Amino acid sequence: MSEPSPVEELATYLRHLKNKTGRSYDALAKRFGVGKSTLHRYCSGDSVPPRFTLLEQFAKECQASQAEIIELHQRWVRAHTFHEARFNTEQPVEPPTGRATSPHAPPPPLPKTPPSAKGSREYLPVLRKGRTWWTLAGMAVLILGGVLIWRPGTEFMADAESTHACSDRGGVEHVDARQGGVVWTRDFVCANRPDTPLYLDVDSTEKIAILDTPKSWFVCWEPGGEGRAWYYTRGDRSEPGKESWEGWGFTPADHVTAPTHPVPNMPRCSGSR
Repeated sequence: MSEPSPVEELATYLRHLKNKTGRSYDALAKRFGVGKSTLHRYCSGDSVPPRFTLLEQFAKECQASQAEIIELHQRWVRAHTFHEARFNTEQPVEPPTGRATSPHAPPPPLPKTPPSAKGSREYLPVLRKGRTWWTLAGMAVLILGGVLIWRPGTEFMADAESTHACSDRGGVEHVDARQGGVVWTRDFVCANRPDTPLYLDVDSTEKIAILDTPKSWFVCWEPGGEGRAWYYTRGDRSEPGKESWEGWGFTPADHVTAPTHPVPNMPRCSGSR
């Protein structure tokens, strides 16, 4: 008998947590604003959440202990790395739309994805020939991070020309609870330092969340003191007591790798809200 995959191991643990509550998929899904079918896919191993935030909320709703949350997180790291590594083709990207839109407006068409991955990712990794060394190194760092310091894995995208370049993507959909539910339909995927902090506002020292991924998406920028750019995104996990922001915050350009700052063509936040 073959060993279960990391995705199956994650699904088994999710079912274990759910079964302790005696609650239905529908009842639990309503707590997080996701569909019952989406939660069922995670618990059946058909899909892996692109970020750990939802699973952390799920575990807390199931009254999981801190040790169980840590175990869940480590399983998510392994499953997410395994799941993302299976995709090795570049996906088409819709032309950028420019700024945030109302949540009541029809969302723009999303990039086509394989049926097995639909709804499981916020964006797709691009693993090209000749970049295998970068991918393997990234996976090694992820696994080490997940075991030793409880950090989620990555949604990484190897760039064909340079790992320092940022990818401008349209046709995405990021719901911004901090801005009253507006939907960002354009983002920029850039490399960033591990454990990148997100702050309440530009030049603030009040930490809101943490970015665990070595590549992340950013939707806009604002200038700060000393001419430094600050980038706006959603973190992978909130700081204790800051859950109401749902991870949305700013990080200084020092933590983001790009050829120039601000990132070319990225809009100002003040002109996009």
